[in-house]
Amino acid sequence: MPGIAPIHNAVMYDGVVAAPCEDVSSRLVPPYDVVSRELRDRLLGADPTNSAAIDVPRLPIDHAGHDSAYVRARQTFDSWMQKRVIRQLDHPVFGLMRQTFKDRGYVVRRHAIMADLPLVALGRGDGLYGHEQTDSGPRGDRLALLASLRVQTSPVFGIYRDDEGAVEEVIRTRLIHSEPRLVGVSPDGTLSELWLIEDQEWINRLISAFGSRDVIIADGHHRYASQFAYLQSLGTHAPAAARSCMMALVAQEDAGMAIRAVHHVFGGMEAYSIEAIQDELGELFRFEEVSGGAAELEEHVARAWFERSIPVGLFDFVQQRSFVMSAIAVDPLAATAPEAPEAWRRAAPVVCQRFIVDRCLRDRCNGGCEPARRAVFDLAEMADSGALPDGAQLGLVLLPVRLADVLVIASSGYLLPSDSTFFWPKMPTGLLFKSLE
Repeated sequence: MPGIAPIHNAVMYDGVVAAPCEDVSSRLVPPYDVVSRELRDRLLGADPTNSAAIDVPRLPIDHAGHDSAYVRARQTFDSWMQKRVIRQLDHPVFGLMRQTFKDRGYVVRRHAIMADLPLVALGRGDGLYGHEQTDSGPRGDRLALLASLRVQTSPVFGIYRDDEGAVEEVIRTRLIHSEPRLVGVSPDGTLSELWLIEDQEWINRLISAFGSRDVIIADGHHRYASQFAYLQSLGTHAPAAARSCMMALVAQEDAGMAIRAVHHVFGGMEAYSIEAIQDELGELFRFEEVSGGAAELEEHVARAWFERSIPVGLFDFVQQRSFVMSAIAVDPLAATAPEAPEAWRRAAPVVCQRFIVDRCLRDRCNGGCEPARRAVFDLAEMADSGALPDGAQLGLVLLPVRLADVLVIASSGYLLPSDSTFFWPKMPTGLLFKSLE
């Protein structure tokens, strides 16, 4: 990896630039892929200058929309610049972020470096790796927004190895000597504090401590892929700012490095039935019917993890029945993908995609067509019929993929299916923007 660099063309809300410490809570929004229409409307209703106005100009984001929405985002950005709502800094900066949040009842803190990294193709020996596949729809939306807005609205979340603690030592030493430049509480309750590193001595110390460490994208695969495609579209005329990507980097050893599960809801299948899945996979998987609804399935799956191979919860919305499915073989993909790392073959999202989604839902239940699909980050949504799309037929409840497995999979060059991991909390949008011009 060529190493980190301070962010060029950084843009901040103007009060942040002038004040020693500014509260930007009303202007923060989660990354676009978890923003609902209700949340967007609520945030913009409370503060029309919330960053959702430029980062989520249209919904849904599963495909590129009308150009007018993206043009409106640029018009909003220009208007904010003219009215001094935001201002571009006249010098490169690093950001140091401290996030405080609750995880399973405990208060946890983690540190991140906000920095520029060169835009390179993932997994080609340049030290930057992905771990999830991307979908064309969200990529198209983000690319259309970039082409019009010409601003990176939020950092890509990356992780790096710091087992000797050299980078963490620099971060902690710097934080105790000054107050943050801004603070903000995100809609999910996470407190984010940001320090700006502007003096050359500390910039050099961060660059030296980080060195040429590899980085794995934790969250933001679609945004990174879209920004790389945008750079390619500019060709040799690309300005320097467009050749790098603003990232928020957290050490994999950080106590606040948490991964939550992503669940999925499927629907719109002509020949769906839970019996069809059991019949198709009965020779490879065990099916045990359990009590309770979708909300209770996670506990059943967690208990099954101690004694069964790759347990997955299935909730049949049609009959309101719950099942725990587990593989009879310890490694059910060993014969068909022997060259793949075991961590990838035994990852629940991979097993679900290969056997349940492709073999059952697509080929057997829907005539070879992809079923309607929705990622669910909060299991309570799966238990709330009002929060689900019409025609929901099957819910898959998974346990989180382990961080150690993510690291192995990413370095191997294999990818998990899209929406396999939920690195929590996500990095908020609205702390720093970056002009690509």
